[in-house]
Amino acid sequence: MDIKGPSVIAPVIAELDTALAELQAQGLTVRLHSRQNNTWHISDRGLYSGYVASGDELLELRRKNKLDIRGIKDLG
Repeated sequence: MDIKGPSVIAPVIAELDTALAELQAQGLTVRLHSRQNNTWHISDRGLYSGYVASGDELLELRRKNKLDIRGIKDLG
């Protein structure tokens, strides 16, 4: 069994926090969708519109410099 220790998880959490802060700085609303599945609801207008993306997907978009509403929409 491969269990990740705190030394591996802490940098990932910090990177995700940075990604979420970048989205908020762009004027997007970011809310936790599911803690269990590590998914986030991101919207650019209104309470009932938006997109759901996993934390891993957001980190991948950030690494590719595509962390914006267009990049999130392209996730499908």
